[in-house]
Amino acid sequence: MAKLEVWGFGLFLGLALAVGLGERLPDFALLDPGGNLVTPKTMKKPAVIVFWASWCTVCRAEFPGLHQVAEETKVPFYVISREPRDTKEVVLSYMKAYPRFIPLLASGRDKPHEVAGRFRVTGQPWTFVVNKEGEVVALFAGRAGREALLDALLLAGAELP
Repeated sequence: MAKLEVWGFGLFLGLALAVGLGERLPDFALLDPGGNLVTPKTMKKPAVIVFWASWCTVCRAEFPGLHQVAEETKVPFYVISREPRDTKEVVLSYMKAYPRFIPLLASGRDKPHEVAGRFRVTGQPWTFVVNKEGEVVALFAGRAGREALLDALLLAGAELP
């Protein structure tokens, strides 16, 4: 029981610290696979931002469902590894199975794990749903369920099929 209480408190504390509902995205500058600079101002919105790591078993289990939602809705899903050891090659190799995802990579200004720090995420996966104004309308610590994610996308102003 004590472990469950500590885990629950840790999750609560993590949610309390992360970029919250109604907050604007923190500033960042990362590159897409084509070398284009992606910032909160240039990214297409509404959007989903997912923090993950290549070794994360929960991420591996969640990605097929997230990718299906990305395919169905055509909403951009930006994925950012919060693992400093995930090189560009590791990320791009991993993302071959998920062509609708837009992996964001290090730029001359920012590294992905530094951006995760600005979002104040304490684990992975963490999923943020962002509206057209660049405000967080939903966040998920751990797996984001399909129906909850679709509801969040509607809340963000996405036009769903």
